[in-house]
Amino acid sequence: MTSATFVPGPAPTRLTRLRDLPRRGLVAGGGHVREICGQWGPGGELHWMLQLVELRRPEGVLHLPPDAAHTLAGIGGPQVGVGPGAAVGLRKERVLHYAGAFLELRRPQLRAAELSRVLVLSSVPARATPSLVFSDLHGAPALPADVRAIVVRSGRVSAGGSTATAMEALVVPDEARDEGAGLGVVADDARVLMVVG
Repeated sequence: MTSATFVPGPAPTRLTRLRDLPRRGLVAGGGHVREICGQWGPGGELHWMLQLVELRRPEGVLHLPPDAAHTLAGIGGPQVGVGPGAAVGLRKERVLHYAGAFLELRRPQLRAAELSRVLVLSSVPARATPSLVFSDLHGAPALPADVRAIVVRSGRVSAGGSTATAMEALVVPDEARDEGAGLGVVADDARVLMVVG
C-alpha cells in the first residue's frame, strides 16, 4: 500500500467584471456607482465595502456609509476634484483619505466621453481596517496573506481558477482567507489595485 500526501490547491477566487455589476445613480450629478465587494456582519452592519464611482458629467455626489473611514483611488479618466469646492485633486494612480457623509466629485467640462473612475473603499475602523495598494505584478508574485480583492487596471492576473484582465476584479472569499490557503497568483505584466488588511 502506498501513502499519499495531500497538498491543497490554490484558494478559489470570484471573478467580477466591473462593467457587468448593477449600477445606481449618484445622489446628485451625472454618473453612477457599482458595488464591487465587501463584508457585513450577521446583523447587516458594514465592516468594509469597495465601490466604483464613474463620473460622466462635471459633478457628482455620492452618499457614503456613516461612521466609516474612506479611501479613494483614481483608476481612470480625467482627474477629479474632491470635496466641497473641489479643494483636492485626485489623479490616476493616487490614493486619498476622505472623511464625510457625502463625497463631492468635480471634473473639468470635457468634450471627450471618457468617464472619470474612482474606487472608494469604506471601512468601519472598529470592525476592519483594509487599505488600497497599487502594485505591479509579474510572474508568480507573493501577495500579502490578507489580500481581500485584486482590481486589474492592465495586464492579466490568474488566481484560484479565475483570470482577470482590465476592469475586472478577483475577490477572495472570507473562507479562503481564513483558511490561509495561498492564491497561486500568476500575473502577466499587470498593474493592479489591491484591497489588503
